[in-house]
Amino acid sequence: MSIDSSNTLLKEQQVLRSRVASLEKERDFVKNLYSDMPQILLAISKGALLSTLLNRFKSKLQSQLSNAYCLFVVCDKDCLQWRLQYTDSINDCLLNSKGQLALVPQAMVTFAASPSCPKRHDIDIQNVSSWKLWQPFLREHAFSDVSMVSVSDGRGSIYLMLSFQREENRIEGELMELALDTYASWLGSVFEREKADQILLEDSHRDPATGLLRRYSFENSFGIVLKDSRRHFQRAALLSIKLLSNAKIVIDELKWLADLMRETVRDNDLIAHYDERELVMGIRIQHLEDAEVVASKLLKSLSSSTLSKNRLISDGLSIGIAFYPEHATLEALHQAASFAASSLKNTPGFRIEFHGECYESSEDFYSL
Repeated sequence: MSIDSSNTLLKEQQVLRSRVASLEKERDFVKNLYSDMPQILLAISKGALLSTLLNRFKSKLQSQLSNAYCLFVVCDKDCLQWRLQYTDSINDCLLNSKGQLALVPQAMVTFAASPSCPKRHDIDIQNVSSWKLWQPFLREHAFSDVSMVSVSDGRGSIYLMLSFQREENRIEGELMELALDTYASWLGSVFEREKADQILLEDSHRDPATGLLRRYSFENSFGIVLKDSRRHFQRAALLSIKLLSNAKIVIDELKWLADLMRETVRDNDLIAHYDERELVMGIRIQHLEDAEVVASKLLKSLSSSTLSKNRLISDGLSIGIAFYPEHATLEALHQAASFAASSLKNTPGFRIEFHGECYESSEDFYSL
């Protein structure tokens, strides 16, 4: 074999060994990154606390990116308020005397405000104007580039992870991107789990078709109103609202009615979908006439010509009103209110039950 051939073969072997070493390094990186993935997914599925999971993700990434420095930041959706999730001896210099992250590079603001681009890599950051606010920090630690990923929690906060690197220990771009993608997937899964928990909680208390409280949730909530009323010697009223239409219930029409009722009353008033053709409302009042004011306001809002196509509304409602403490329990209140509504004999309007009799107005309670 000639000398040239021998040198060529030696170079090819060196290239091959280098490539094998590089592949083994990538294999170890990926293996380590996914080694505890089942445990992480299990913790997410069990609904572990957000703080617990964030601590776990932080430790995992710092271990995975051992030659980089990871910084974890949270900002609001308007990118006006910023804070560090974790402080240490390295990032302490970024905080003001009140422990706040006062100076934020324009590069971070622009990135956080661009949810359509959840990953970004900046190089030569010591000499880039968009990072000038942090130049003392970058130069002190010889950081040459940064890789960033952002994840929105869907409730007004944006979570950013920044991985700063030094030029001599820079990780392969594809490996860094894999780490960023994995972190984003973990965090996104946590937020999706929390969102699912919230939806399940709401669905268990509210009728998904109308958005109104389910019967048992209304009873629990109004039970608290009655307890408070007893404790503070306050009044409360229960309104039984019956649909006069005999047509088949159309969910869209019922939801329209439910939305209109919510717009008519106060935010802290309770409305429930009791059965197919009855809605129930519980309100706190100061005077007896307050309840009939609410009933009149509701009936007036339903008389708009724009609602004429809604059969449930156009056919009218009969409303019965009963009071606490005249009736001390929810069951007694509902029976009395239902009795008052039925006394209208399927005609629109409202009636008030008071000590076993039905009246058109509270002014009639004491008339001779």
